Amino acid sequence: MRFDHCAHSYDAYAGPQRAFARRVADFLNLVAGQRVLEFGAGTGALTAQMISAGAGVLATDASPHMVTVGQAAVPEAQWSLLDAFGPSLPQSRLQVSSGLLQWAPEPLAVLLRWKEALLNGGRMVHAMPCDPCLTEWRQLVTESPVLWRDERGWIELFNAAGLKVAKTELWVMPTLQPSALEMLRALHRSGVTGGPRLSAGHLRRALKQYDALYSNPAGVRSTWAWLAVEATPSANSLSNR
Repeated sequence: MRFDHCAHSYDAYAGPQRAFARRVADFLNLVAGQRVLEFGAGTGALTAQMISAGAGVLATDASPHMVTVGQAAVPEAQWSLLDAFGPSLPQSRLQVSSGLLQWAPEPLAVLLRWKEALLNGGRMVHAMPCDPCLTEWRQLVTESPVLWRDERGWIELFNAAGLKVAKTELWVMPTLQPSALEMLRALHRSGVTGGPRLSAGHLRRALKQYDALYSNPAGVRSTWAWLAVEATPSANSLSNR
């Protein structure tokens, strides 16, 4: 992914991610004064929402440039450089992320480490893109930097990590861009794509098909979908700690 490279252009092209951050903040049901550990805070979209709710936030990200931009945008939070997929994590009673877990090479192993970093009585709330997100593009281009899961698949993953899912919410949001090319540019400029995976010819054909299939007078449609999951360590998991 190219988040560090795209830190200064991210906010201009990450409208869906910012919209879902507002929904995640509502989903959290924060109490004023509550302390939150945020993984993958990026430029601070969710951070700002939690600060507005009166929470104290330790916002972390693996990208130095994202931390710099986020700190300038939300100086009320405490900011720190941290790889949330790494082995050494701070402990907390409330652990939060939005748009991060899907990037983990081994999300089950990551969830196990995140569970171990929860203090007794703690909970986690993690939100991530979920099928049918970007289904229009994925029907034309099967190569993807992430393994796509539906709601059931994500819940099964949390359960496999010894976590009890308390509640979930799936949000589906249609968006419009002037063209398929502008849709793809927005993905690139927000940093959510990896290295080149398609030949120039394949890419041109896919964009032409996309415009033909999904354009209307208002623009070209793409579907975004985000799943929020609240979970706690299961009873069996606690007894083994």
